[in-house]
Amino acid sequence: MNKKLIALAVAAAVAPAAFAAENEVILYGQANAAIVIDNTNDNLFSIDSESSRIGLKGTENLGNGLSAFFQIESAVNIDDGSRGGFATREGWVGLKSGGHSIGLGRGKSAFTKAYEEFDPWYQNTSFAQMGYDIQGYTGTGLIPDQGDAGYAYRTNNTVRYSFGMEGLDINVDYATTESKNDATNTKNGDIYSFSSKGTIGNFWIIGAGNIANSTTGNNSKLRNALLGGGTTFGDLSLSAAWLRHVYSADGYGTNKRNNYTLTAALALGESSFYGGVTYGDKLKYGSTKLNDSEFTKYGLGLAVPLSKRTVIATEFVGTDFGGSRKTESQFSSGIYHSF
Repeated sequence: MNKKLIALAVAAAVAPAAFAAENEVILYGQANAAIVIDNTNDNLFSIDSESSRIGLKGTENLGNGLSAFFQIESAVNIDDGSRGGFATREGWVGLKSGGHSIGLGRGKSAFTKAYEEFDPWYQNTSFAQMGYDIQGYTGTGLIPDQGDAGYAYRTNNTVRYSFGMEGLDINVDYATTESKNDATNTKNGDIYSFSSKGTIGNFWIIGAGNIANSTTGNNSKLRNALLGGGTTFGDLSLSAAWLRHVYSADGYGTNKRNNYTLTAALALGESSFYGGVTYGDKLKYGSTKLNDSEFTKYGLGLAVPLSKRTVIATEFVGTDFGGSRKTESQFSSGIYHSF
């Protein structure tokens, strides 16, 4: 271990509790691994690292109610060690005071965090339906392939404003691509993302939007909207959401799709049994709704905690597509440990 880190650890250990609470650095992470059977790869049997990560985060009291904060989170593949790098998942530094904060860096967009409120799964294959490959029906030959269409699960070069108070949380992101060509008077477009979540008693509601613009080549525009909410009745939790996808580009036209998601979780003592379904209606390309372009994604899971930090989760997630496209399914059973 680095000598400076040892010195910091010793200093933190002997510091007064008030100092530790206001000026701290926390090491955290998840070590996750699962046995996965994936029929999209001819029933491939594998050991997968399910979003394992390691991170550092901390705060410093600057006085007068103002604090500095940082977060550096990196992906780790504990199954084969294939992923490396620093801040590959999250990297932030900023200032906060009261319920307000301003951060600079990269990470999951405000819109990503909003739709993940309706994604209960531990495994990587989940209800995260924002990938353009499924929204825009890429690879089917029905419409031209537009790559990722500008959607970013995580955004780089981002300014984030956050506000939080009892019953209300707001996040607003602006991400710039930092790419401009003065000779052609073009640039890669910027991304705007926002979310707002309100809570009253056992009920919550969330709304979010994502706007990605590109003026390079085809003047593409991507628009996403989300509205949903949930509640709890004793040991039963329910949530539902509507999601809208619209993409347009010069020389291509427009495609549109609506998604509808319903999830439920039932507490069984310390364990949890959960499931859900997402339906994507027919893709509308121009003025035509394409036959056999809809999809239904569904799943069930059981999470059994062995302690406050260790869970065994067994899950099945499948996707049925319209037409001749092959049904996809993934079964997984793994150990998920947080530290």
